[in-house]
Amino acid sequence: MIRLNYANPTRSFKGIILNPFSRKILSLNDSDIVSKQGITIIDSSWNKSDITFFKKFMRNSRRLPFLLAANPVNYGKGFKLSSLEAAVASSYILGDTELAIKLANTIKWGHTFIELNRELLDCYYKKTESEIEKCERDFLNEKFDLGT
Repeated sequence: MIRLNYANPTRSFKGIILNPFSRKILSLNDSDIVSKQGITIIDSSWNKSDITFFKKFMRNSRRLPFLLAANPVNYGKGFKLSSLEAAVASSYILGDTELAIKLANTIKWGHTFIELNRELLDCYYKKTESEIEKCERDFLNEKFDLGT
């Protein structure tokens, strides 16, 4: 994303920080912060990052709701998104589908990510945190018969 001028490297974390261990979900409620200060995505391997690593990034942290990875390493796995998939999902959820599609088009499997998650992304699109939680819960209950 940096090479394509869609992101800037930074050492200061302003705005929202995507953190898979956050209790809060990225949602329409975060639009003002994101439009003024942006989103920080920490480009880190899933194999090397754990809750201890992410604890230092809890201020203004948000997680993405359930989505399936389409990247070749983690295809079909929930919550195992690449940084680019996280950026696509964030843009889509916050209502910038044009940017989401532009980002997705920078990689071979970007369109697959959107299509694989179309139902969920459309449900999460421009929703509040509580609405997204309901979409996520309903989807997981239906697909995995959690019975809650």
